[in-house]
Amino acid sequence: MPTSEAWQPTFVGEGQVRYYSLARYALIEALRLAGVQPGSRVLLPEYLCRDLLAPLHQLEAVPCWYAVAPDLAPAMPVEDWPAADVVLAVNYFGFPQNLAPFQAYAERTGAVVIEDNAHGYLSRDQAGQWLGCRTGLGVFSLRKTLRIPDGGALWVGPAYTTSKLPTQKPFNGPGVNLAQLTKARLRGLPLVGESAYRLSTLMARTLRKWRTGSNVPAADPASEQNLPASANPWAGLLASLVGCAAPAEIERRRTAYVRCATVGEQVGAVPVFTALPPYCAPYSYAFRGDAVALAGMRRHAANHGFDLVSWPDLPTEIVGQAPVHYHNVFLVNFLW
Repeated sequence: MPTSEAWQPTFVGEGQVRYYSLARYALIEALRLAGVQPGSRVLLPEYLCRDLLAPLHQLEAVPCWYAVAPDLAPAMPVEDWPAADVVLAVNYFGFPQNLAPFQAYAERTGAVVIEDNAHGYLSRDQAGQWLGCRTGLGVFSLRKTLRIPDGGALWVGPAYTTSKLPTQKPFNGPGVNLAQLTKARLRGLPLVGESAYRLSTLMARTLRKWRTGSNVPAADPASEQNLPASANPWAGLLASLVGCAAPAEIERRRTAYVRCATVGEQVGAVPVFTALPPYCAPYSYAFRGDAVALAGMRRHAANHGFDLVSWPDLPTEIVGQAPVHYHNVFLVNFLW
């Protein structure tokens, strides 16, 4: 089994890949390859996590916004999108974003399209094309699909491989969140693994609530400007990628989604996406619903060892004016 730095995952194809500790570092390099300089305008969906702004801050780029509909597609006609040098297309929760509006925008304005595939490692669109590889530049957050301490990736398509690509940083990072590795090892213990994992998670959340008043980490406004840790990827990243049984992981996620959808129908949850497309490896089951639906989905998640969270932690500029459908999405996260 190959474990050298020359190994590349299937999605790379004719492109090239660079690994980082976090997808945010990959986004910085994608923006640089797209020609972003101080004062460049980057068009973002209003519905995204605030920490995605840190790469723009590092490059002194200016964010501008397009609205997102309840189905997480752009809510505005492409003709009404603000002028920008770069536009970000997000594959929410591992589901393929329709790229047609973004391609039309790029043709009209000359903007570069970057595909944010943070949620979609192992996921493909209905034509069988890997998400994150459908435009010239794609960003992955591998740690959101695999329970590893860190891992982000930048995919660079053939159109950009003639450019000066950044050299691969050494695989010597300590790991941004080593607790994830501990959780994975606990789950791997014979017989008692799942019980040990749940007990450790309960203890950690109880301690956090005692210390902070909440059992989930508090939002950090500084994450819009600051990047944590080092860009160097975790030392064990490539071995974890090589060791991932991708077909089995994809099937596990699809099965989990179908089960969640069945329970969702029973308890009144309204899925964000009405169907699970072929080849999609879902990051989560995303839904909206009342207190009854939320309680039912929370029970189902707990019974299967999944977390249920609200998403996202909206940017400061957006949160005060965000429509309801930005605030009421919950996820059953399939990370295992």
